[in-house]
Amino acid sequence: MKTKQWDLTLNPIHYACLSGGKDSLYMLGVILKNPNKYPLDYVLNYDLEIDWKWVKHSVNKIEQMCIKANIPFLRIKPRRKWLDLYEKYDMPTRRARWCNNLYKLDCEKQMIEWIKKQNCRPIAYIGFCLDEERRFKYQLGNWEKGTCCYPLAEEGITEDIILEWAKKQTIFSNWYKHFKRQGCMLCPMLTMKELAYLYKYENENFEKYFEYVKAYENKFNTFFWNRPCEKVRERVISKWVKVLEEEEK
Repeated sequence: MKTKQWDLTLNPIHYACLSGGKDSLYMLGVILKNPNKYPLDYVLNYDLEIDWKWVKHSVNKIEQMCIKANIPFLRIKPRRKWLDLYEKYDMPTRRARWCNNLYKLDCEKQMIEWIKKQNCRPIAYIGFCLDEERRFKYQLGNWEKGTCCYPLAEEGITEDIILEWAKKQTIFSNWYKHFKRQGCMLCPMLTMKELAYLYKYENENFEKYFEYVKAYENKFNTFFWNRPCEKVRERVISKWVKVLEEEEK
């Protein structure tokens, strides 16, 4: 596996990427319990306009915990707003997810640029689990020479372990009792049940989501999903909101 080469004589800056979801928070706990193995200089949050409200609450709580523990906590915003990118590129789709590279990952680019200016090299702690090997950029056990480390995978922790833990944590506002993953609020990969959650708990953003999708369909004369967005909207409200509410009971 190839990774970007850095001058290994440069001092490393280790930072934990924290989204506010289950994997990154569990990972932070692993790091703090093993300071000799995983030195930590910063906790870094990509501060996105399109994060769920529960995610923002989670990040705020974690930031306060870090401040009390004297752990430097950084928030970095993308240099371009989601809405500005939307006006240029239209609604991101499952095949063309500009929202990842041009928007979210711009935060990482800013961090690396800052580290370069310090004449240091970056090592990012990322919350990939042992059973996410397809996403790895290095062989486990050999992270010191690269630009990233996966503490969860290094410690043999799998996704199902973290999911069961997350279901019991109040900081996540019961999200993981219904869902296995955490994406962005306007993600093109949202499931029908996630759209139902958006409808029930962030209705204004639900309406905006479908405004964007409808504009996309009208402009390109195609379906965003496999049927008109109005049909999808009706199905979310008539079926999936009820499914979500039954689970909540």
